[in-house]
Amino acid sequence: MPDATARAAELWAFLIVEELVRHGVSHFFAAPGSRSTPLILAAARNPKAVLHMHVDERGTAFQALGYGRMAGRAAAWVTTSGTALANGYPAVVEAALEQVPMILLTADRPPELRDAGANQTIRQTGIFSPHVAWETDLPVPTADINPAFVLTTVSHAVWRSAEGPVHVNAMFREPLHIASAAGQPHPPIPTHLNAWWESGAPYTRQLSGSGSGPVTGVISDAERTLAELIAAARRPLVVLGRMPVRPFTEWSAAWASGNVPVLPDVASQFRHPGPGDADGARPFITHYDALLRDRERWPQLAPDLVIQVGRPPVSKRLKSFLKDAQAVTVVLDDSRGRLDPDHQTRYRIHIRPGDALDLLGQLLPYTKAPADWSQTWVRLDEVAADWMSRSLGHPDTLSEQAVVREAVRRFPPDTPLILASSNTIRHADTFSDGSVPRRWVVCNRGASGIDGTIATAAGAAVASHTRASVILGDLALLHDLNSLALADNLTILVVNNDGGGIFSLLPIAREEDVFEPWFGTPHGRTFRAAADLFDLAWYNPKTMPELIQALEHARTASKGVLIEVTTDRTETARAQSDALAGLQASLRAEIPLP
Repeated sequence: MPDATARAAELWAFLIVEELVRHGVSHFFAAPGSRSTPLILAAARNPKAVLHMHVDERGTAFQALGYGRMAGRAAAWVTTSGTALANGYPAVVEAALEQVPMILLTADRPPELRDAGANQTIRQTGIFSPHVAWETDLPVPTADINPAFVLTTVSHAVWRSAEGPVHVNAMFREPLHIASAAGQPHPPIPTHLNAWWESGAPYTRQLSGSGSGPVTGVISDAERTLAELIAAARRPLVVLGRMPVRPFTEWSAAWASGNVPVLPDVASQFRHPGPGDADGARPFITHYDALLRDRERWPQLAPDLVIQVGRPPVSKRLKSFLKDAQAVTVVLDDSRGRLDPDHQTRYRIHIRPGDALDLLGQLLPYTKAPADWSQTWVRLDEVAADWMSRSLGHPDTLSEQAVVREAVRRFPPDTPLILASSNTIRHADTFSDGSVPRRWVVCNRGASGIDGTIATAAGAAVASHTRASVILGDLALLHDLNSLALADNLTILVVNNDGGGIFSLLPIAREEDVFEPWFGTPHGRTFRAAADLFDLAWYNPKTMPELIQALEHARTASKGVLIEVTTDRTETARAQSDALAGLQASLRAEIPLP
């Protein structure tokens, strides 16, 4: 489908150039080349872009460097594939040492030509790694990828260029252009990007706040923009994503007066209230993941404004719900990362999470959202909390969901709680609530690996000067078995389902011929011998009362404790489905769909 390939390349190149221009990057320094054809055409045909051509890439790179030094903002250096990039190395090194803003926009050949002896094809990714503030590798343009991805990538690249050069490597597959496109002002704009196109403004606006990095703007810009968005919204929603441990103290009392539902991720540090927050006045919705299982209720709960503080939440269901809502999205965090996996962020305010919460505490009371907006969320959450309390506490059943819920409730307050990735943190996010004392949640969700969980917990215990608690699965424990030597001040709860339990909740579980040996990967081991080897107290509860007793013993233990609960992966998947289906039925009975 050569026409589709060329159309996709034309659109992506147009979006790259147009978004760069909207962010103030209007000058493009380039040398002639073939693979960069889509980018050169896009710059040449954009009336707001100024294209400078020169025969030598080394010279154009230094041109871009000189422009950046003088203007204080980035120009784009455009190259074709192959050794053209290497000619820019001296200018890139200089820009890095002096923190001169530059956008290195390099065209590349498709991945199937890499390491295949193809002409003019080298490893372009990472070539400038020691000297760039940020780099990314854009895939081959295709209609299967939301083109908003291109816009958010460009926005982030421009923001990071304030620290020095950034590298955007863009792959293109032949044919590289459409001959019939000559004279057209721009390619057809996808319908869902019409508002962006007509606005004339960047897709993502980068605003600075307290403690932000080197970005143009001041805190008043962020305050004014956020205040205007909150005032205009009728269905605002706050999502508290993953945040650092103890970055701030308590919530501002002003939070209690707003009609704005607040959805706290299990790792937000606010799922569980601290002193002074036990009055329940704030509209915190802790069971959002479970109640959003009912897709027919999504229209009733769809926001028109989403304010996310911190990193993306754990809940895949919540992220799908927010993506479906297509609300105006604002992200407040001081991370250099984009924090925008679905490419929906329209405003990015660079501000420390604690300052962000203070700012929201000042602005949310002025919302014009009707009271029934938050009341609907609160009522659904109350029904969900009551149903889970009644349904997950059977004394003779140790389902993984009930085990994790009870352990989160029973571990000591104001101490670190380490949640392993995979099923563990998902169970905690879906089934734990805010009716327990505060605890500090630690999780390695940057890359979401299951390795190093015990060692992470040991480090948290040292830092907090308290006993730390860990919930993890058997594979995570096997990955870090030798770290049990560090567990003398840990209470470890391992849910042993003899393999990769999370795969039982995924579609691959239906492939019976390959699932068990290649995904379930049963190992047939228990951990009593490991507890003996590392001098840990070992418990193997069979009922909920026995689990509660083991957790109580661990509170006063003088050495490390390993509590091993044996479960069945198939039963866990069934219990998950039954629990969420039962909750959905209860919600519909008590609060019928509109």
